[in-house]
Parts: sequence; C-alpha cells; structure tokens
Amino acid sequence: GCILNTRTFIPHRVHEAIGVLGSVSVASACLIPETIAHQLCQINPVQQQNNCLNIGHPTGFFSVDIDVEKVDTALGGFTINRAALLRTARLLMRGEVFIQEAEVGEL
Repeated sequence: GCILNTRTFIPHRVHEAIGVLGSVSVASACLIPETIAHQLCQINPVQQQNNCLNIGHPTGFFSVDIDVEKVDTALGGFTINRAALLRTARLLMRGEVFIQEAEVGEL
C-alpha cells in the first residue's frame, strides 16, 4: 500500500498524479524524523529497511526508492544520497494484425 496519499494542486484543479520532484520531496520528508510527513506516514519495517516508498496520488501511486542519511553538522541535517523512481505507463493500444500469406512470403 501507500505510505501517504498526496494531492498536487495546479491552477483551478487537483492534478491527476504527482510529479517526480513532488514524490521525491514527500518520500524524503517521510524518512526524516520530526517532520509532519514522518508523523503522518505509515512505514512498515520492510519499507523502512529498503527505503522503497509508495507515494499515493488520485490515480495510483509513484514508487520512490530513496536513501536519506542523517549528517552530523552544527545545524543537524540530512542528505539525500540517492533517489530512484519507478514509473509505469498505461496501456495505449491492444490489437491484432492480419497479414495475407502472399505478403508474408515477400518479407
């Protein structure tokens, strides 16, 4: 399932999906303690270990494989070492083509 459901607003309506930057931003925030996203998301132990998070949107989800590391600085902070995304496309067409035997011989 999805760890968090999102909505992206573009002028005058809610977008049907989520963009790459938005999904990486949300996934990053989900892995950083004390953020609102971290408090709201439902990360199971397998997702926490693998850092592969499904970010929900109105038409499905976007899988984000992300590596966030806590760094020791005077201000405290985190570094995103890597972000990989899996995007799928919907089926656009399905059909059959019938080729006459005479034409097959010419190929």
